[in-house]
Amino acid sequence: MHTLQLLAGAATALASLTLPALAADYDYRTNANGDLVLRLSGPITPVDGGIFLAEVNRKQPRIVELSGPGGDLLSAVRIGVIIHERYMWTRAVGECRSACAYIWIAGLHMQADEGVKILNHLPVARHGAGQGIPDTEGTALFGWYLGRLELSVEMMEAFLDKATAAGTVANQYFDMLAFAEYWNAPVEIVPAEPESVRAALTE
Repeated sequence: MHTLQLLAGAATALASLTLPALAADYDYRTNANGDLVLRLSGPITPVDGGIFLAEVNRKQPRIVELSGPGGDLLSAVRIGVIIHERYMWTRAVGECRSACAYIWIAGLHMQADEGVKILNHLPVARHGAGQGIPDTEGTALFGWYLGRLELSVEMMEAFLDKATAAGTVANQYFDMLAFAEYWNAPVEIVPAEPESVRAALTE
C-alpha cells in the first residue's frame, strides 16, 4: 500500500511538471489590410526551421509576427533566410530576444509595436562547459547569415562592437531596434493592436 501511495505521488508530481515545447507556437490571422499574418511565438527549437518552411509553403503569409525569448540559432537562420528570399515583412509584437531578433532583422520591412523591446547579442554555446559563452561556430554562422541578408561589412562590424561594447566585454544584449534605426534599415514603429482585435482576426 505504501509503495502504491509513493507511485501515485510520483505520478502526480510528474503530471504537474511543465515540459519544454517541441516547437514554437504558430497561428494565423488576417490584419486590417487583408494581409495573412503568421504569428510565431515562444522559444525557437531545432525543428522550427522545417516547420516554418512547411507553413509558409502551405499558407503563404505576407507578414510574420514575432515574440519570444530566443532559442535555436540554426532554425532562426533558416527562418530568416526564408523570410528574406520571399520578401516577407516582420513585426515584433512582444519582447523579442536573441533568435527572435535574428529572425526580425530578415524582414523586407521591419515593424515593431510601440514599446516593444528587441534585444540581440552574439550567439553563445548552449551546452557543455562553454554554455553561455560566445561560440566560434555560432558566430561564424551568424556572420554568414548577416551576409546572406545583404548587410554591409560595416554594419556587421558595428554589430560586433555593440555586442562586445567595443571589445570591453565578451558579450551583452543590446537594443537591436535602435541599432537598425541608426543604420537606416526599413524600420517602422506602429501602434499595438488591441488583443481583442487580434483574437477576432485569428483563423
